[in-house]
Amino acid sequence: LERAEKLIGGLGGEKARWSTAAADLAALYERLVGDMLLSAGVIAYLGVFTGELRASAIAGWVAEMNDAAIPCSPAYSFITALGDPVKARQWAIWGLPRDDVSAANGIIVHESSRWPLCIDPQGQA
Repeated sequence: LERAEKLIGGLGGEKARWSTAAADLAALYERLVGDMLLSAGVIAYLGVFTGELRASAIAGWVAEMNDAAIPCSPAYSFITALGDPVKARQWAIWGLPRDDVSAANGIIVHESSRWPLCIDPQGQA
């Protein structure tokens, strides 16, 4: 019985952590549709543009989504939304530069169902 009380007492702090994690996931779930809509737009339309133009277009889209009351992340990041750190690490091992434009290009190529057109920021292709 004493061991059970110690275990329950030791897990008391976990309730706060789990509650915070659940609240964070609820907020993420609420913004999921908007974030995926932005991600689909990036994949479909922004592969041919430079990093600066992509960021400008995304900022405009986020503003339009806010005006239309579509919830999305205020600091939307394509790499955070669709990126997989394990795949990004593998791409880096294979020689892909570690900048955001190259990572976004890798995600676009990986997630596209057809033949994407991407900008090569380092001129390596």
